[in-house]
Amino acid sequence: MPAENEEKYIQFKLVFDEYYVALSNFAFTYTKDKLASEDIVQEVFLKIWEKRPDLIGSSSIRFYLFTAVRNNCLTHLQRVKKTLSLHAVKLEDSLVYLPSEKQEGQPVDRMTLLKKAISQLPPKCKEVFLLSRVGELSYKEIGKTLGISVKTVDNQIGKALKMLRNLLKDHRFCSILFTATWIYLANNRLIGDFIKRLLF
Repeated sequence: MPAENEEKYIQFKLVFDEYYVALSNFAFTYTKDKLASEDIVQEVFLKIWEKRPDLIGSSSIRFYLFTAVRNNCLTHLQRVKKTLSLHAVKLEDSLVYLPSEKQEGQPVDRMTLLKKAISQLPPKCKEVFLLSRVGELSYKEIGKTLGISVKTVDNQIGKALKMLRNLLKDHRFCSILFTATWIYLANNRLIGDFIKRLLF
């Protein structure tokens, strides 16, 4: 392999290793299908390798990856909808469900509560929230991806945080835990890492 191609491959592998898991998890919030999510992410990387090698190592790689994965997920959902003749494919389907019954005194599964709270956000609100907190895209990048204004992005993020706070406070979190959780939710980088560990 020529030295130039070898260097490009090394850069590509670094990008792949850095983003693959986060992108697969992000795709799963749309498809609810682990294998389909992984296929979509792999296709995006393959396209970069074959047609857009100039993106490797560029400052816009994160924006391109999350936008491409989102768009491919929507295409996948439309294809599934048509194939199965579904009346609707809801992006907001719950990722997890709380047990229907809990014994008195049994500790609340905090991770499950957070997952369920995120799953209950309105579809567009959740999409903006995940692009921001998981994709770590800027408000401008999110607006460009979704075709909405930066102000709308800001409003949706504020709406998501308010709804999550209200959903979580209805449960019997201890005050210290709730405060710590809310600090996570209020911080871009921390919530990204937090969701990547707990949501999927």
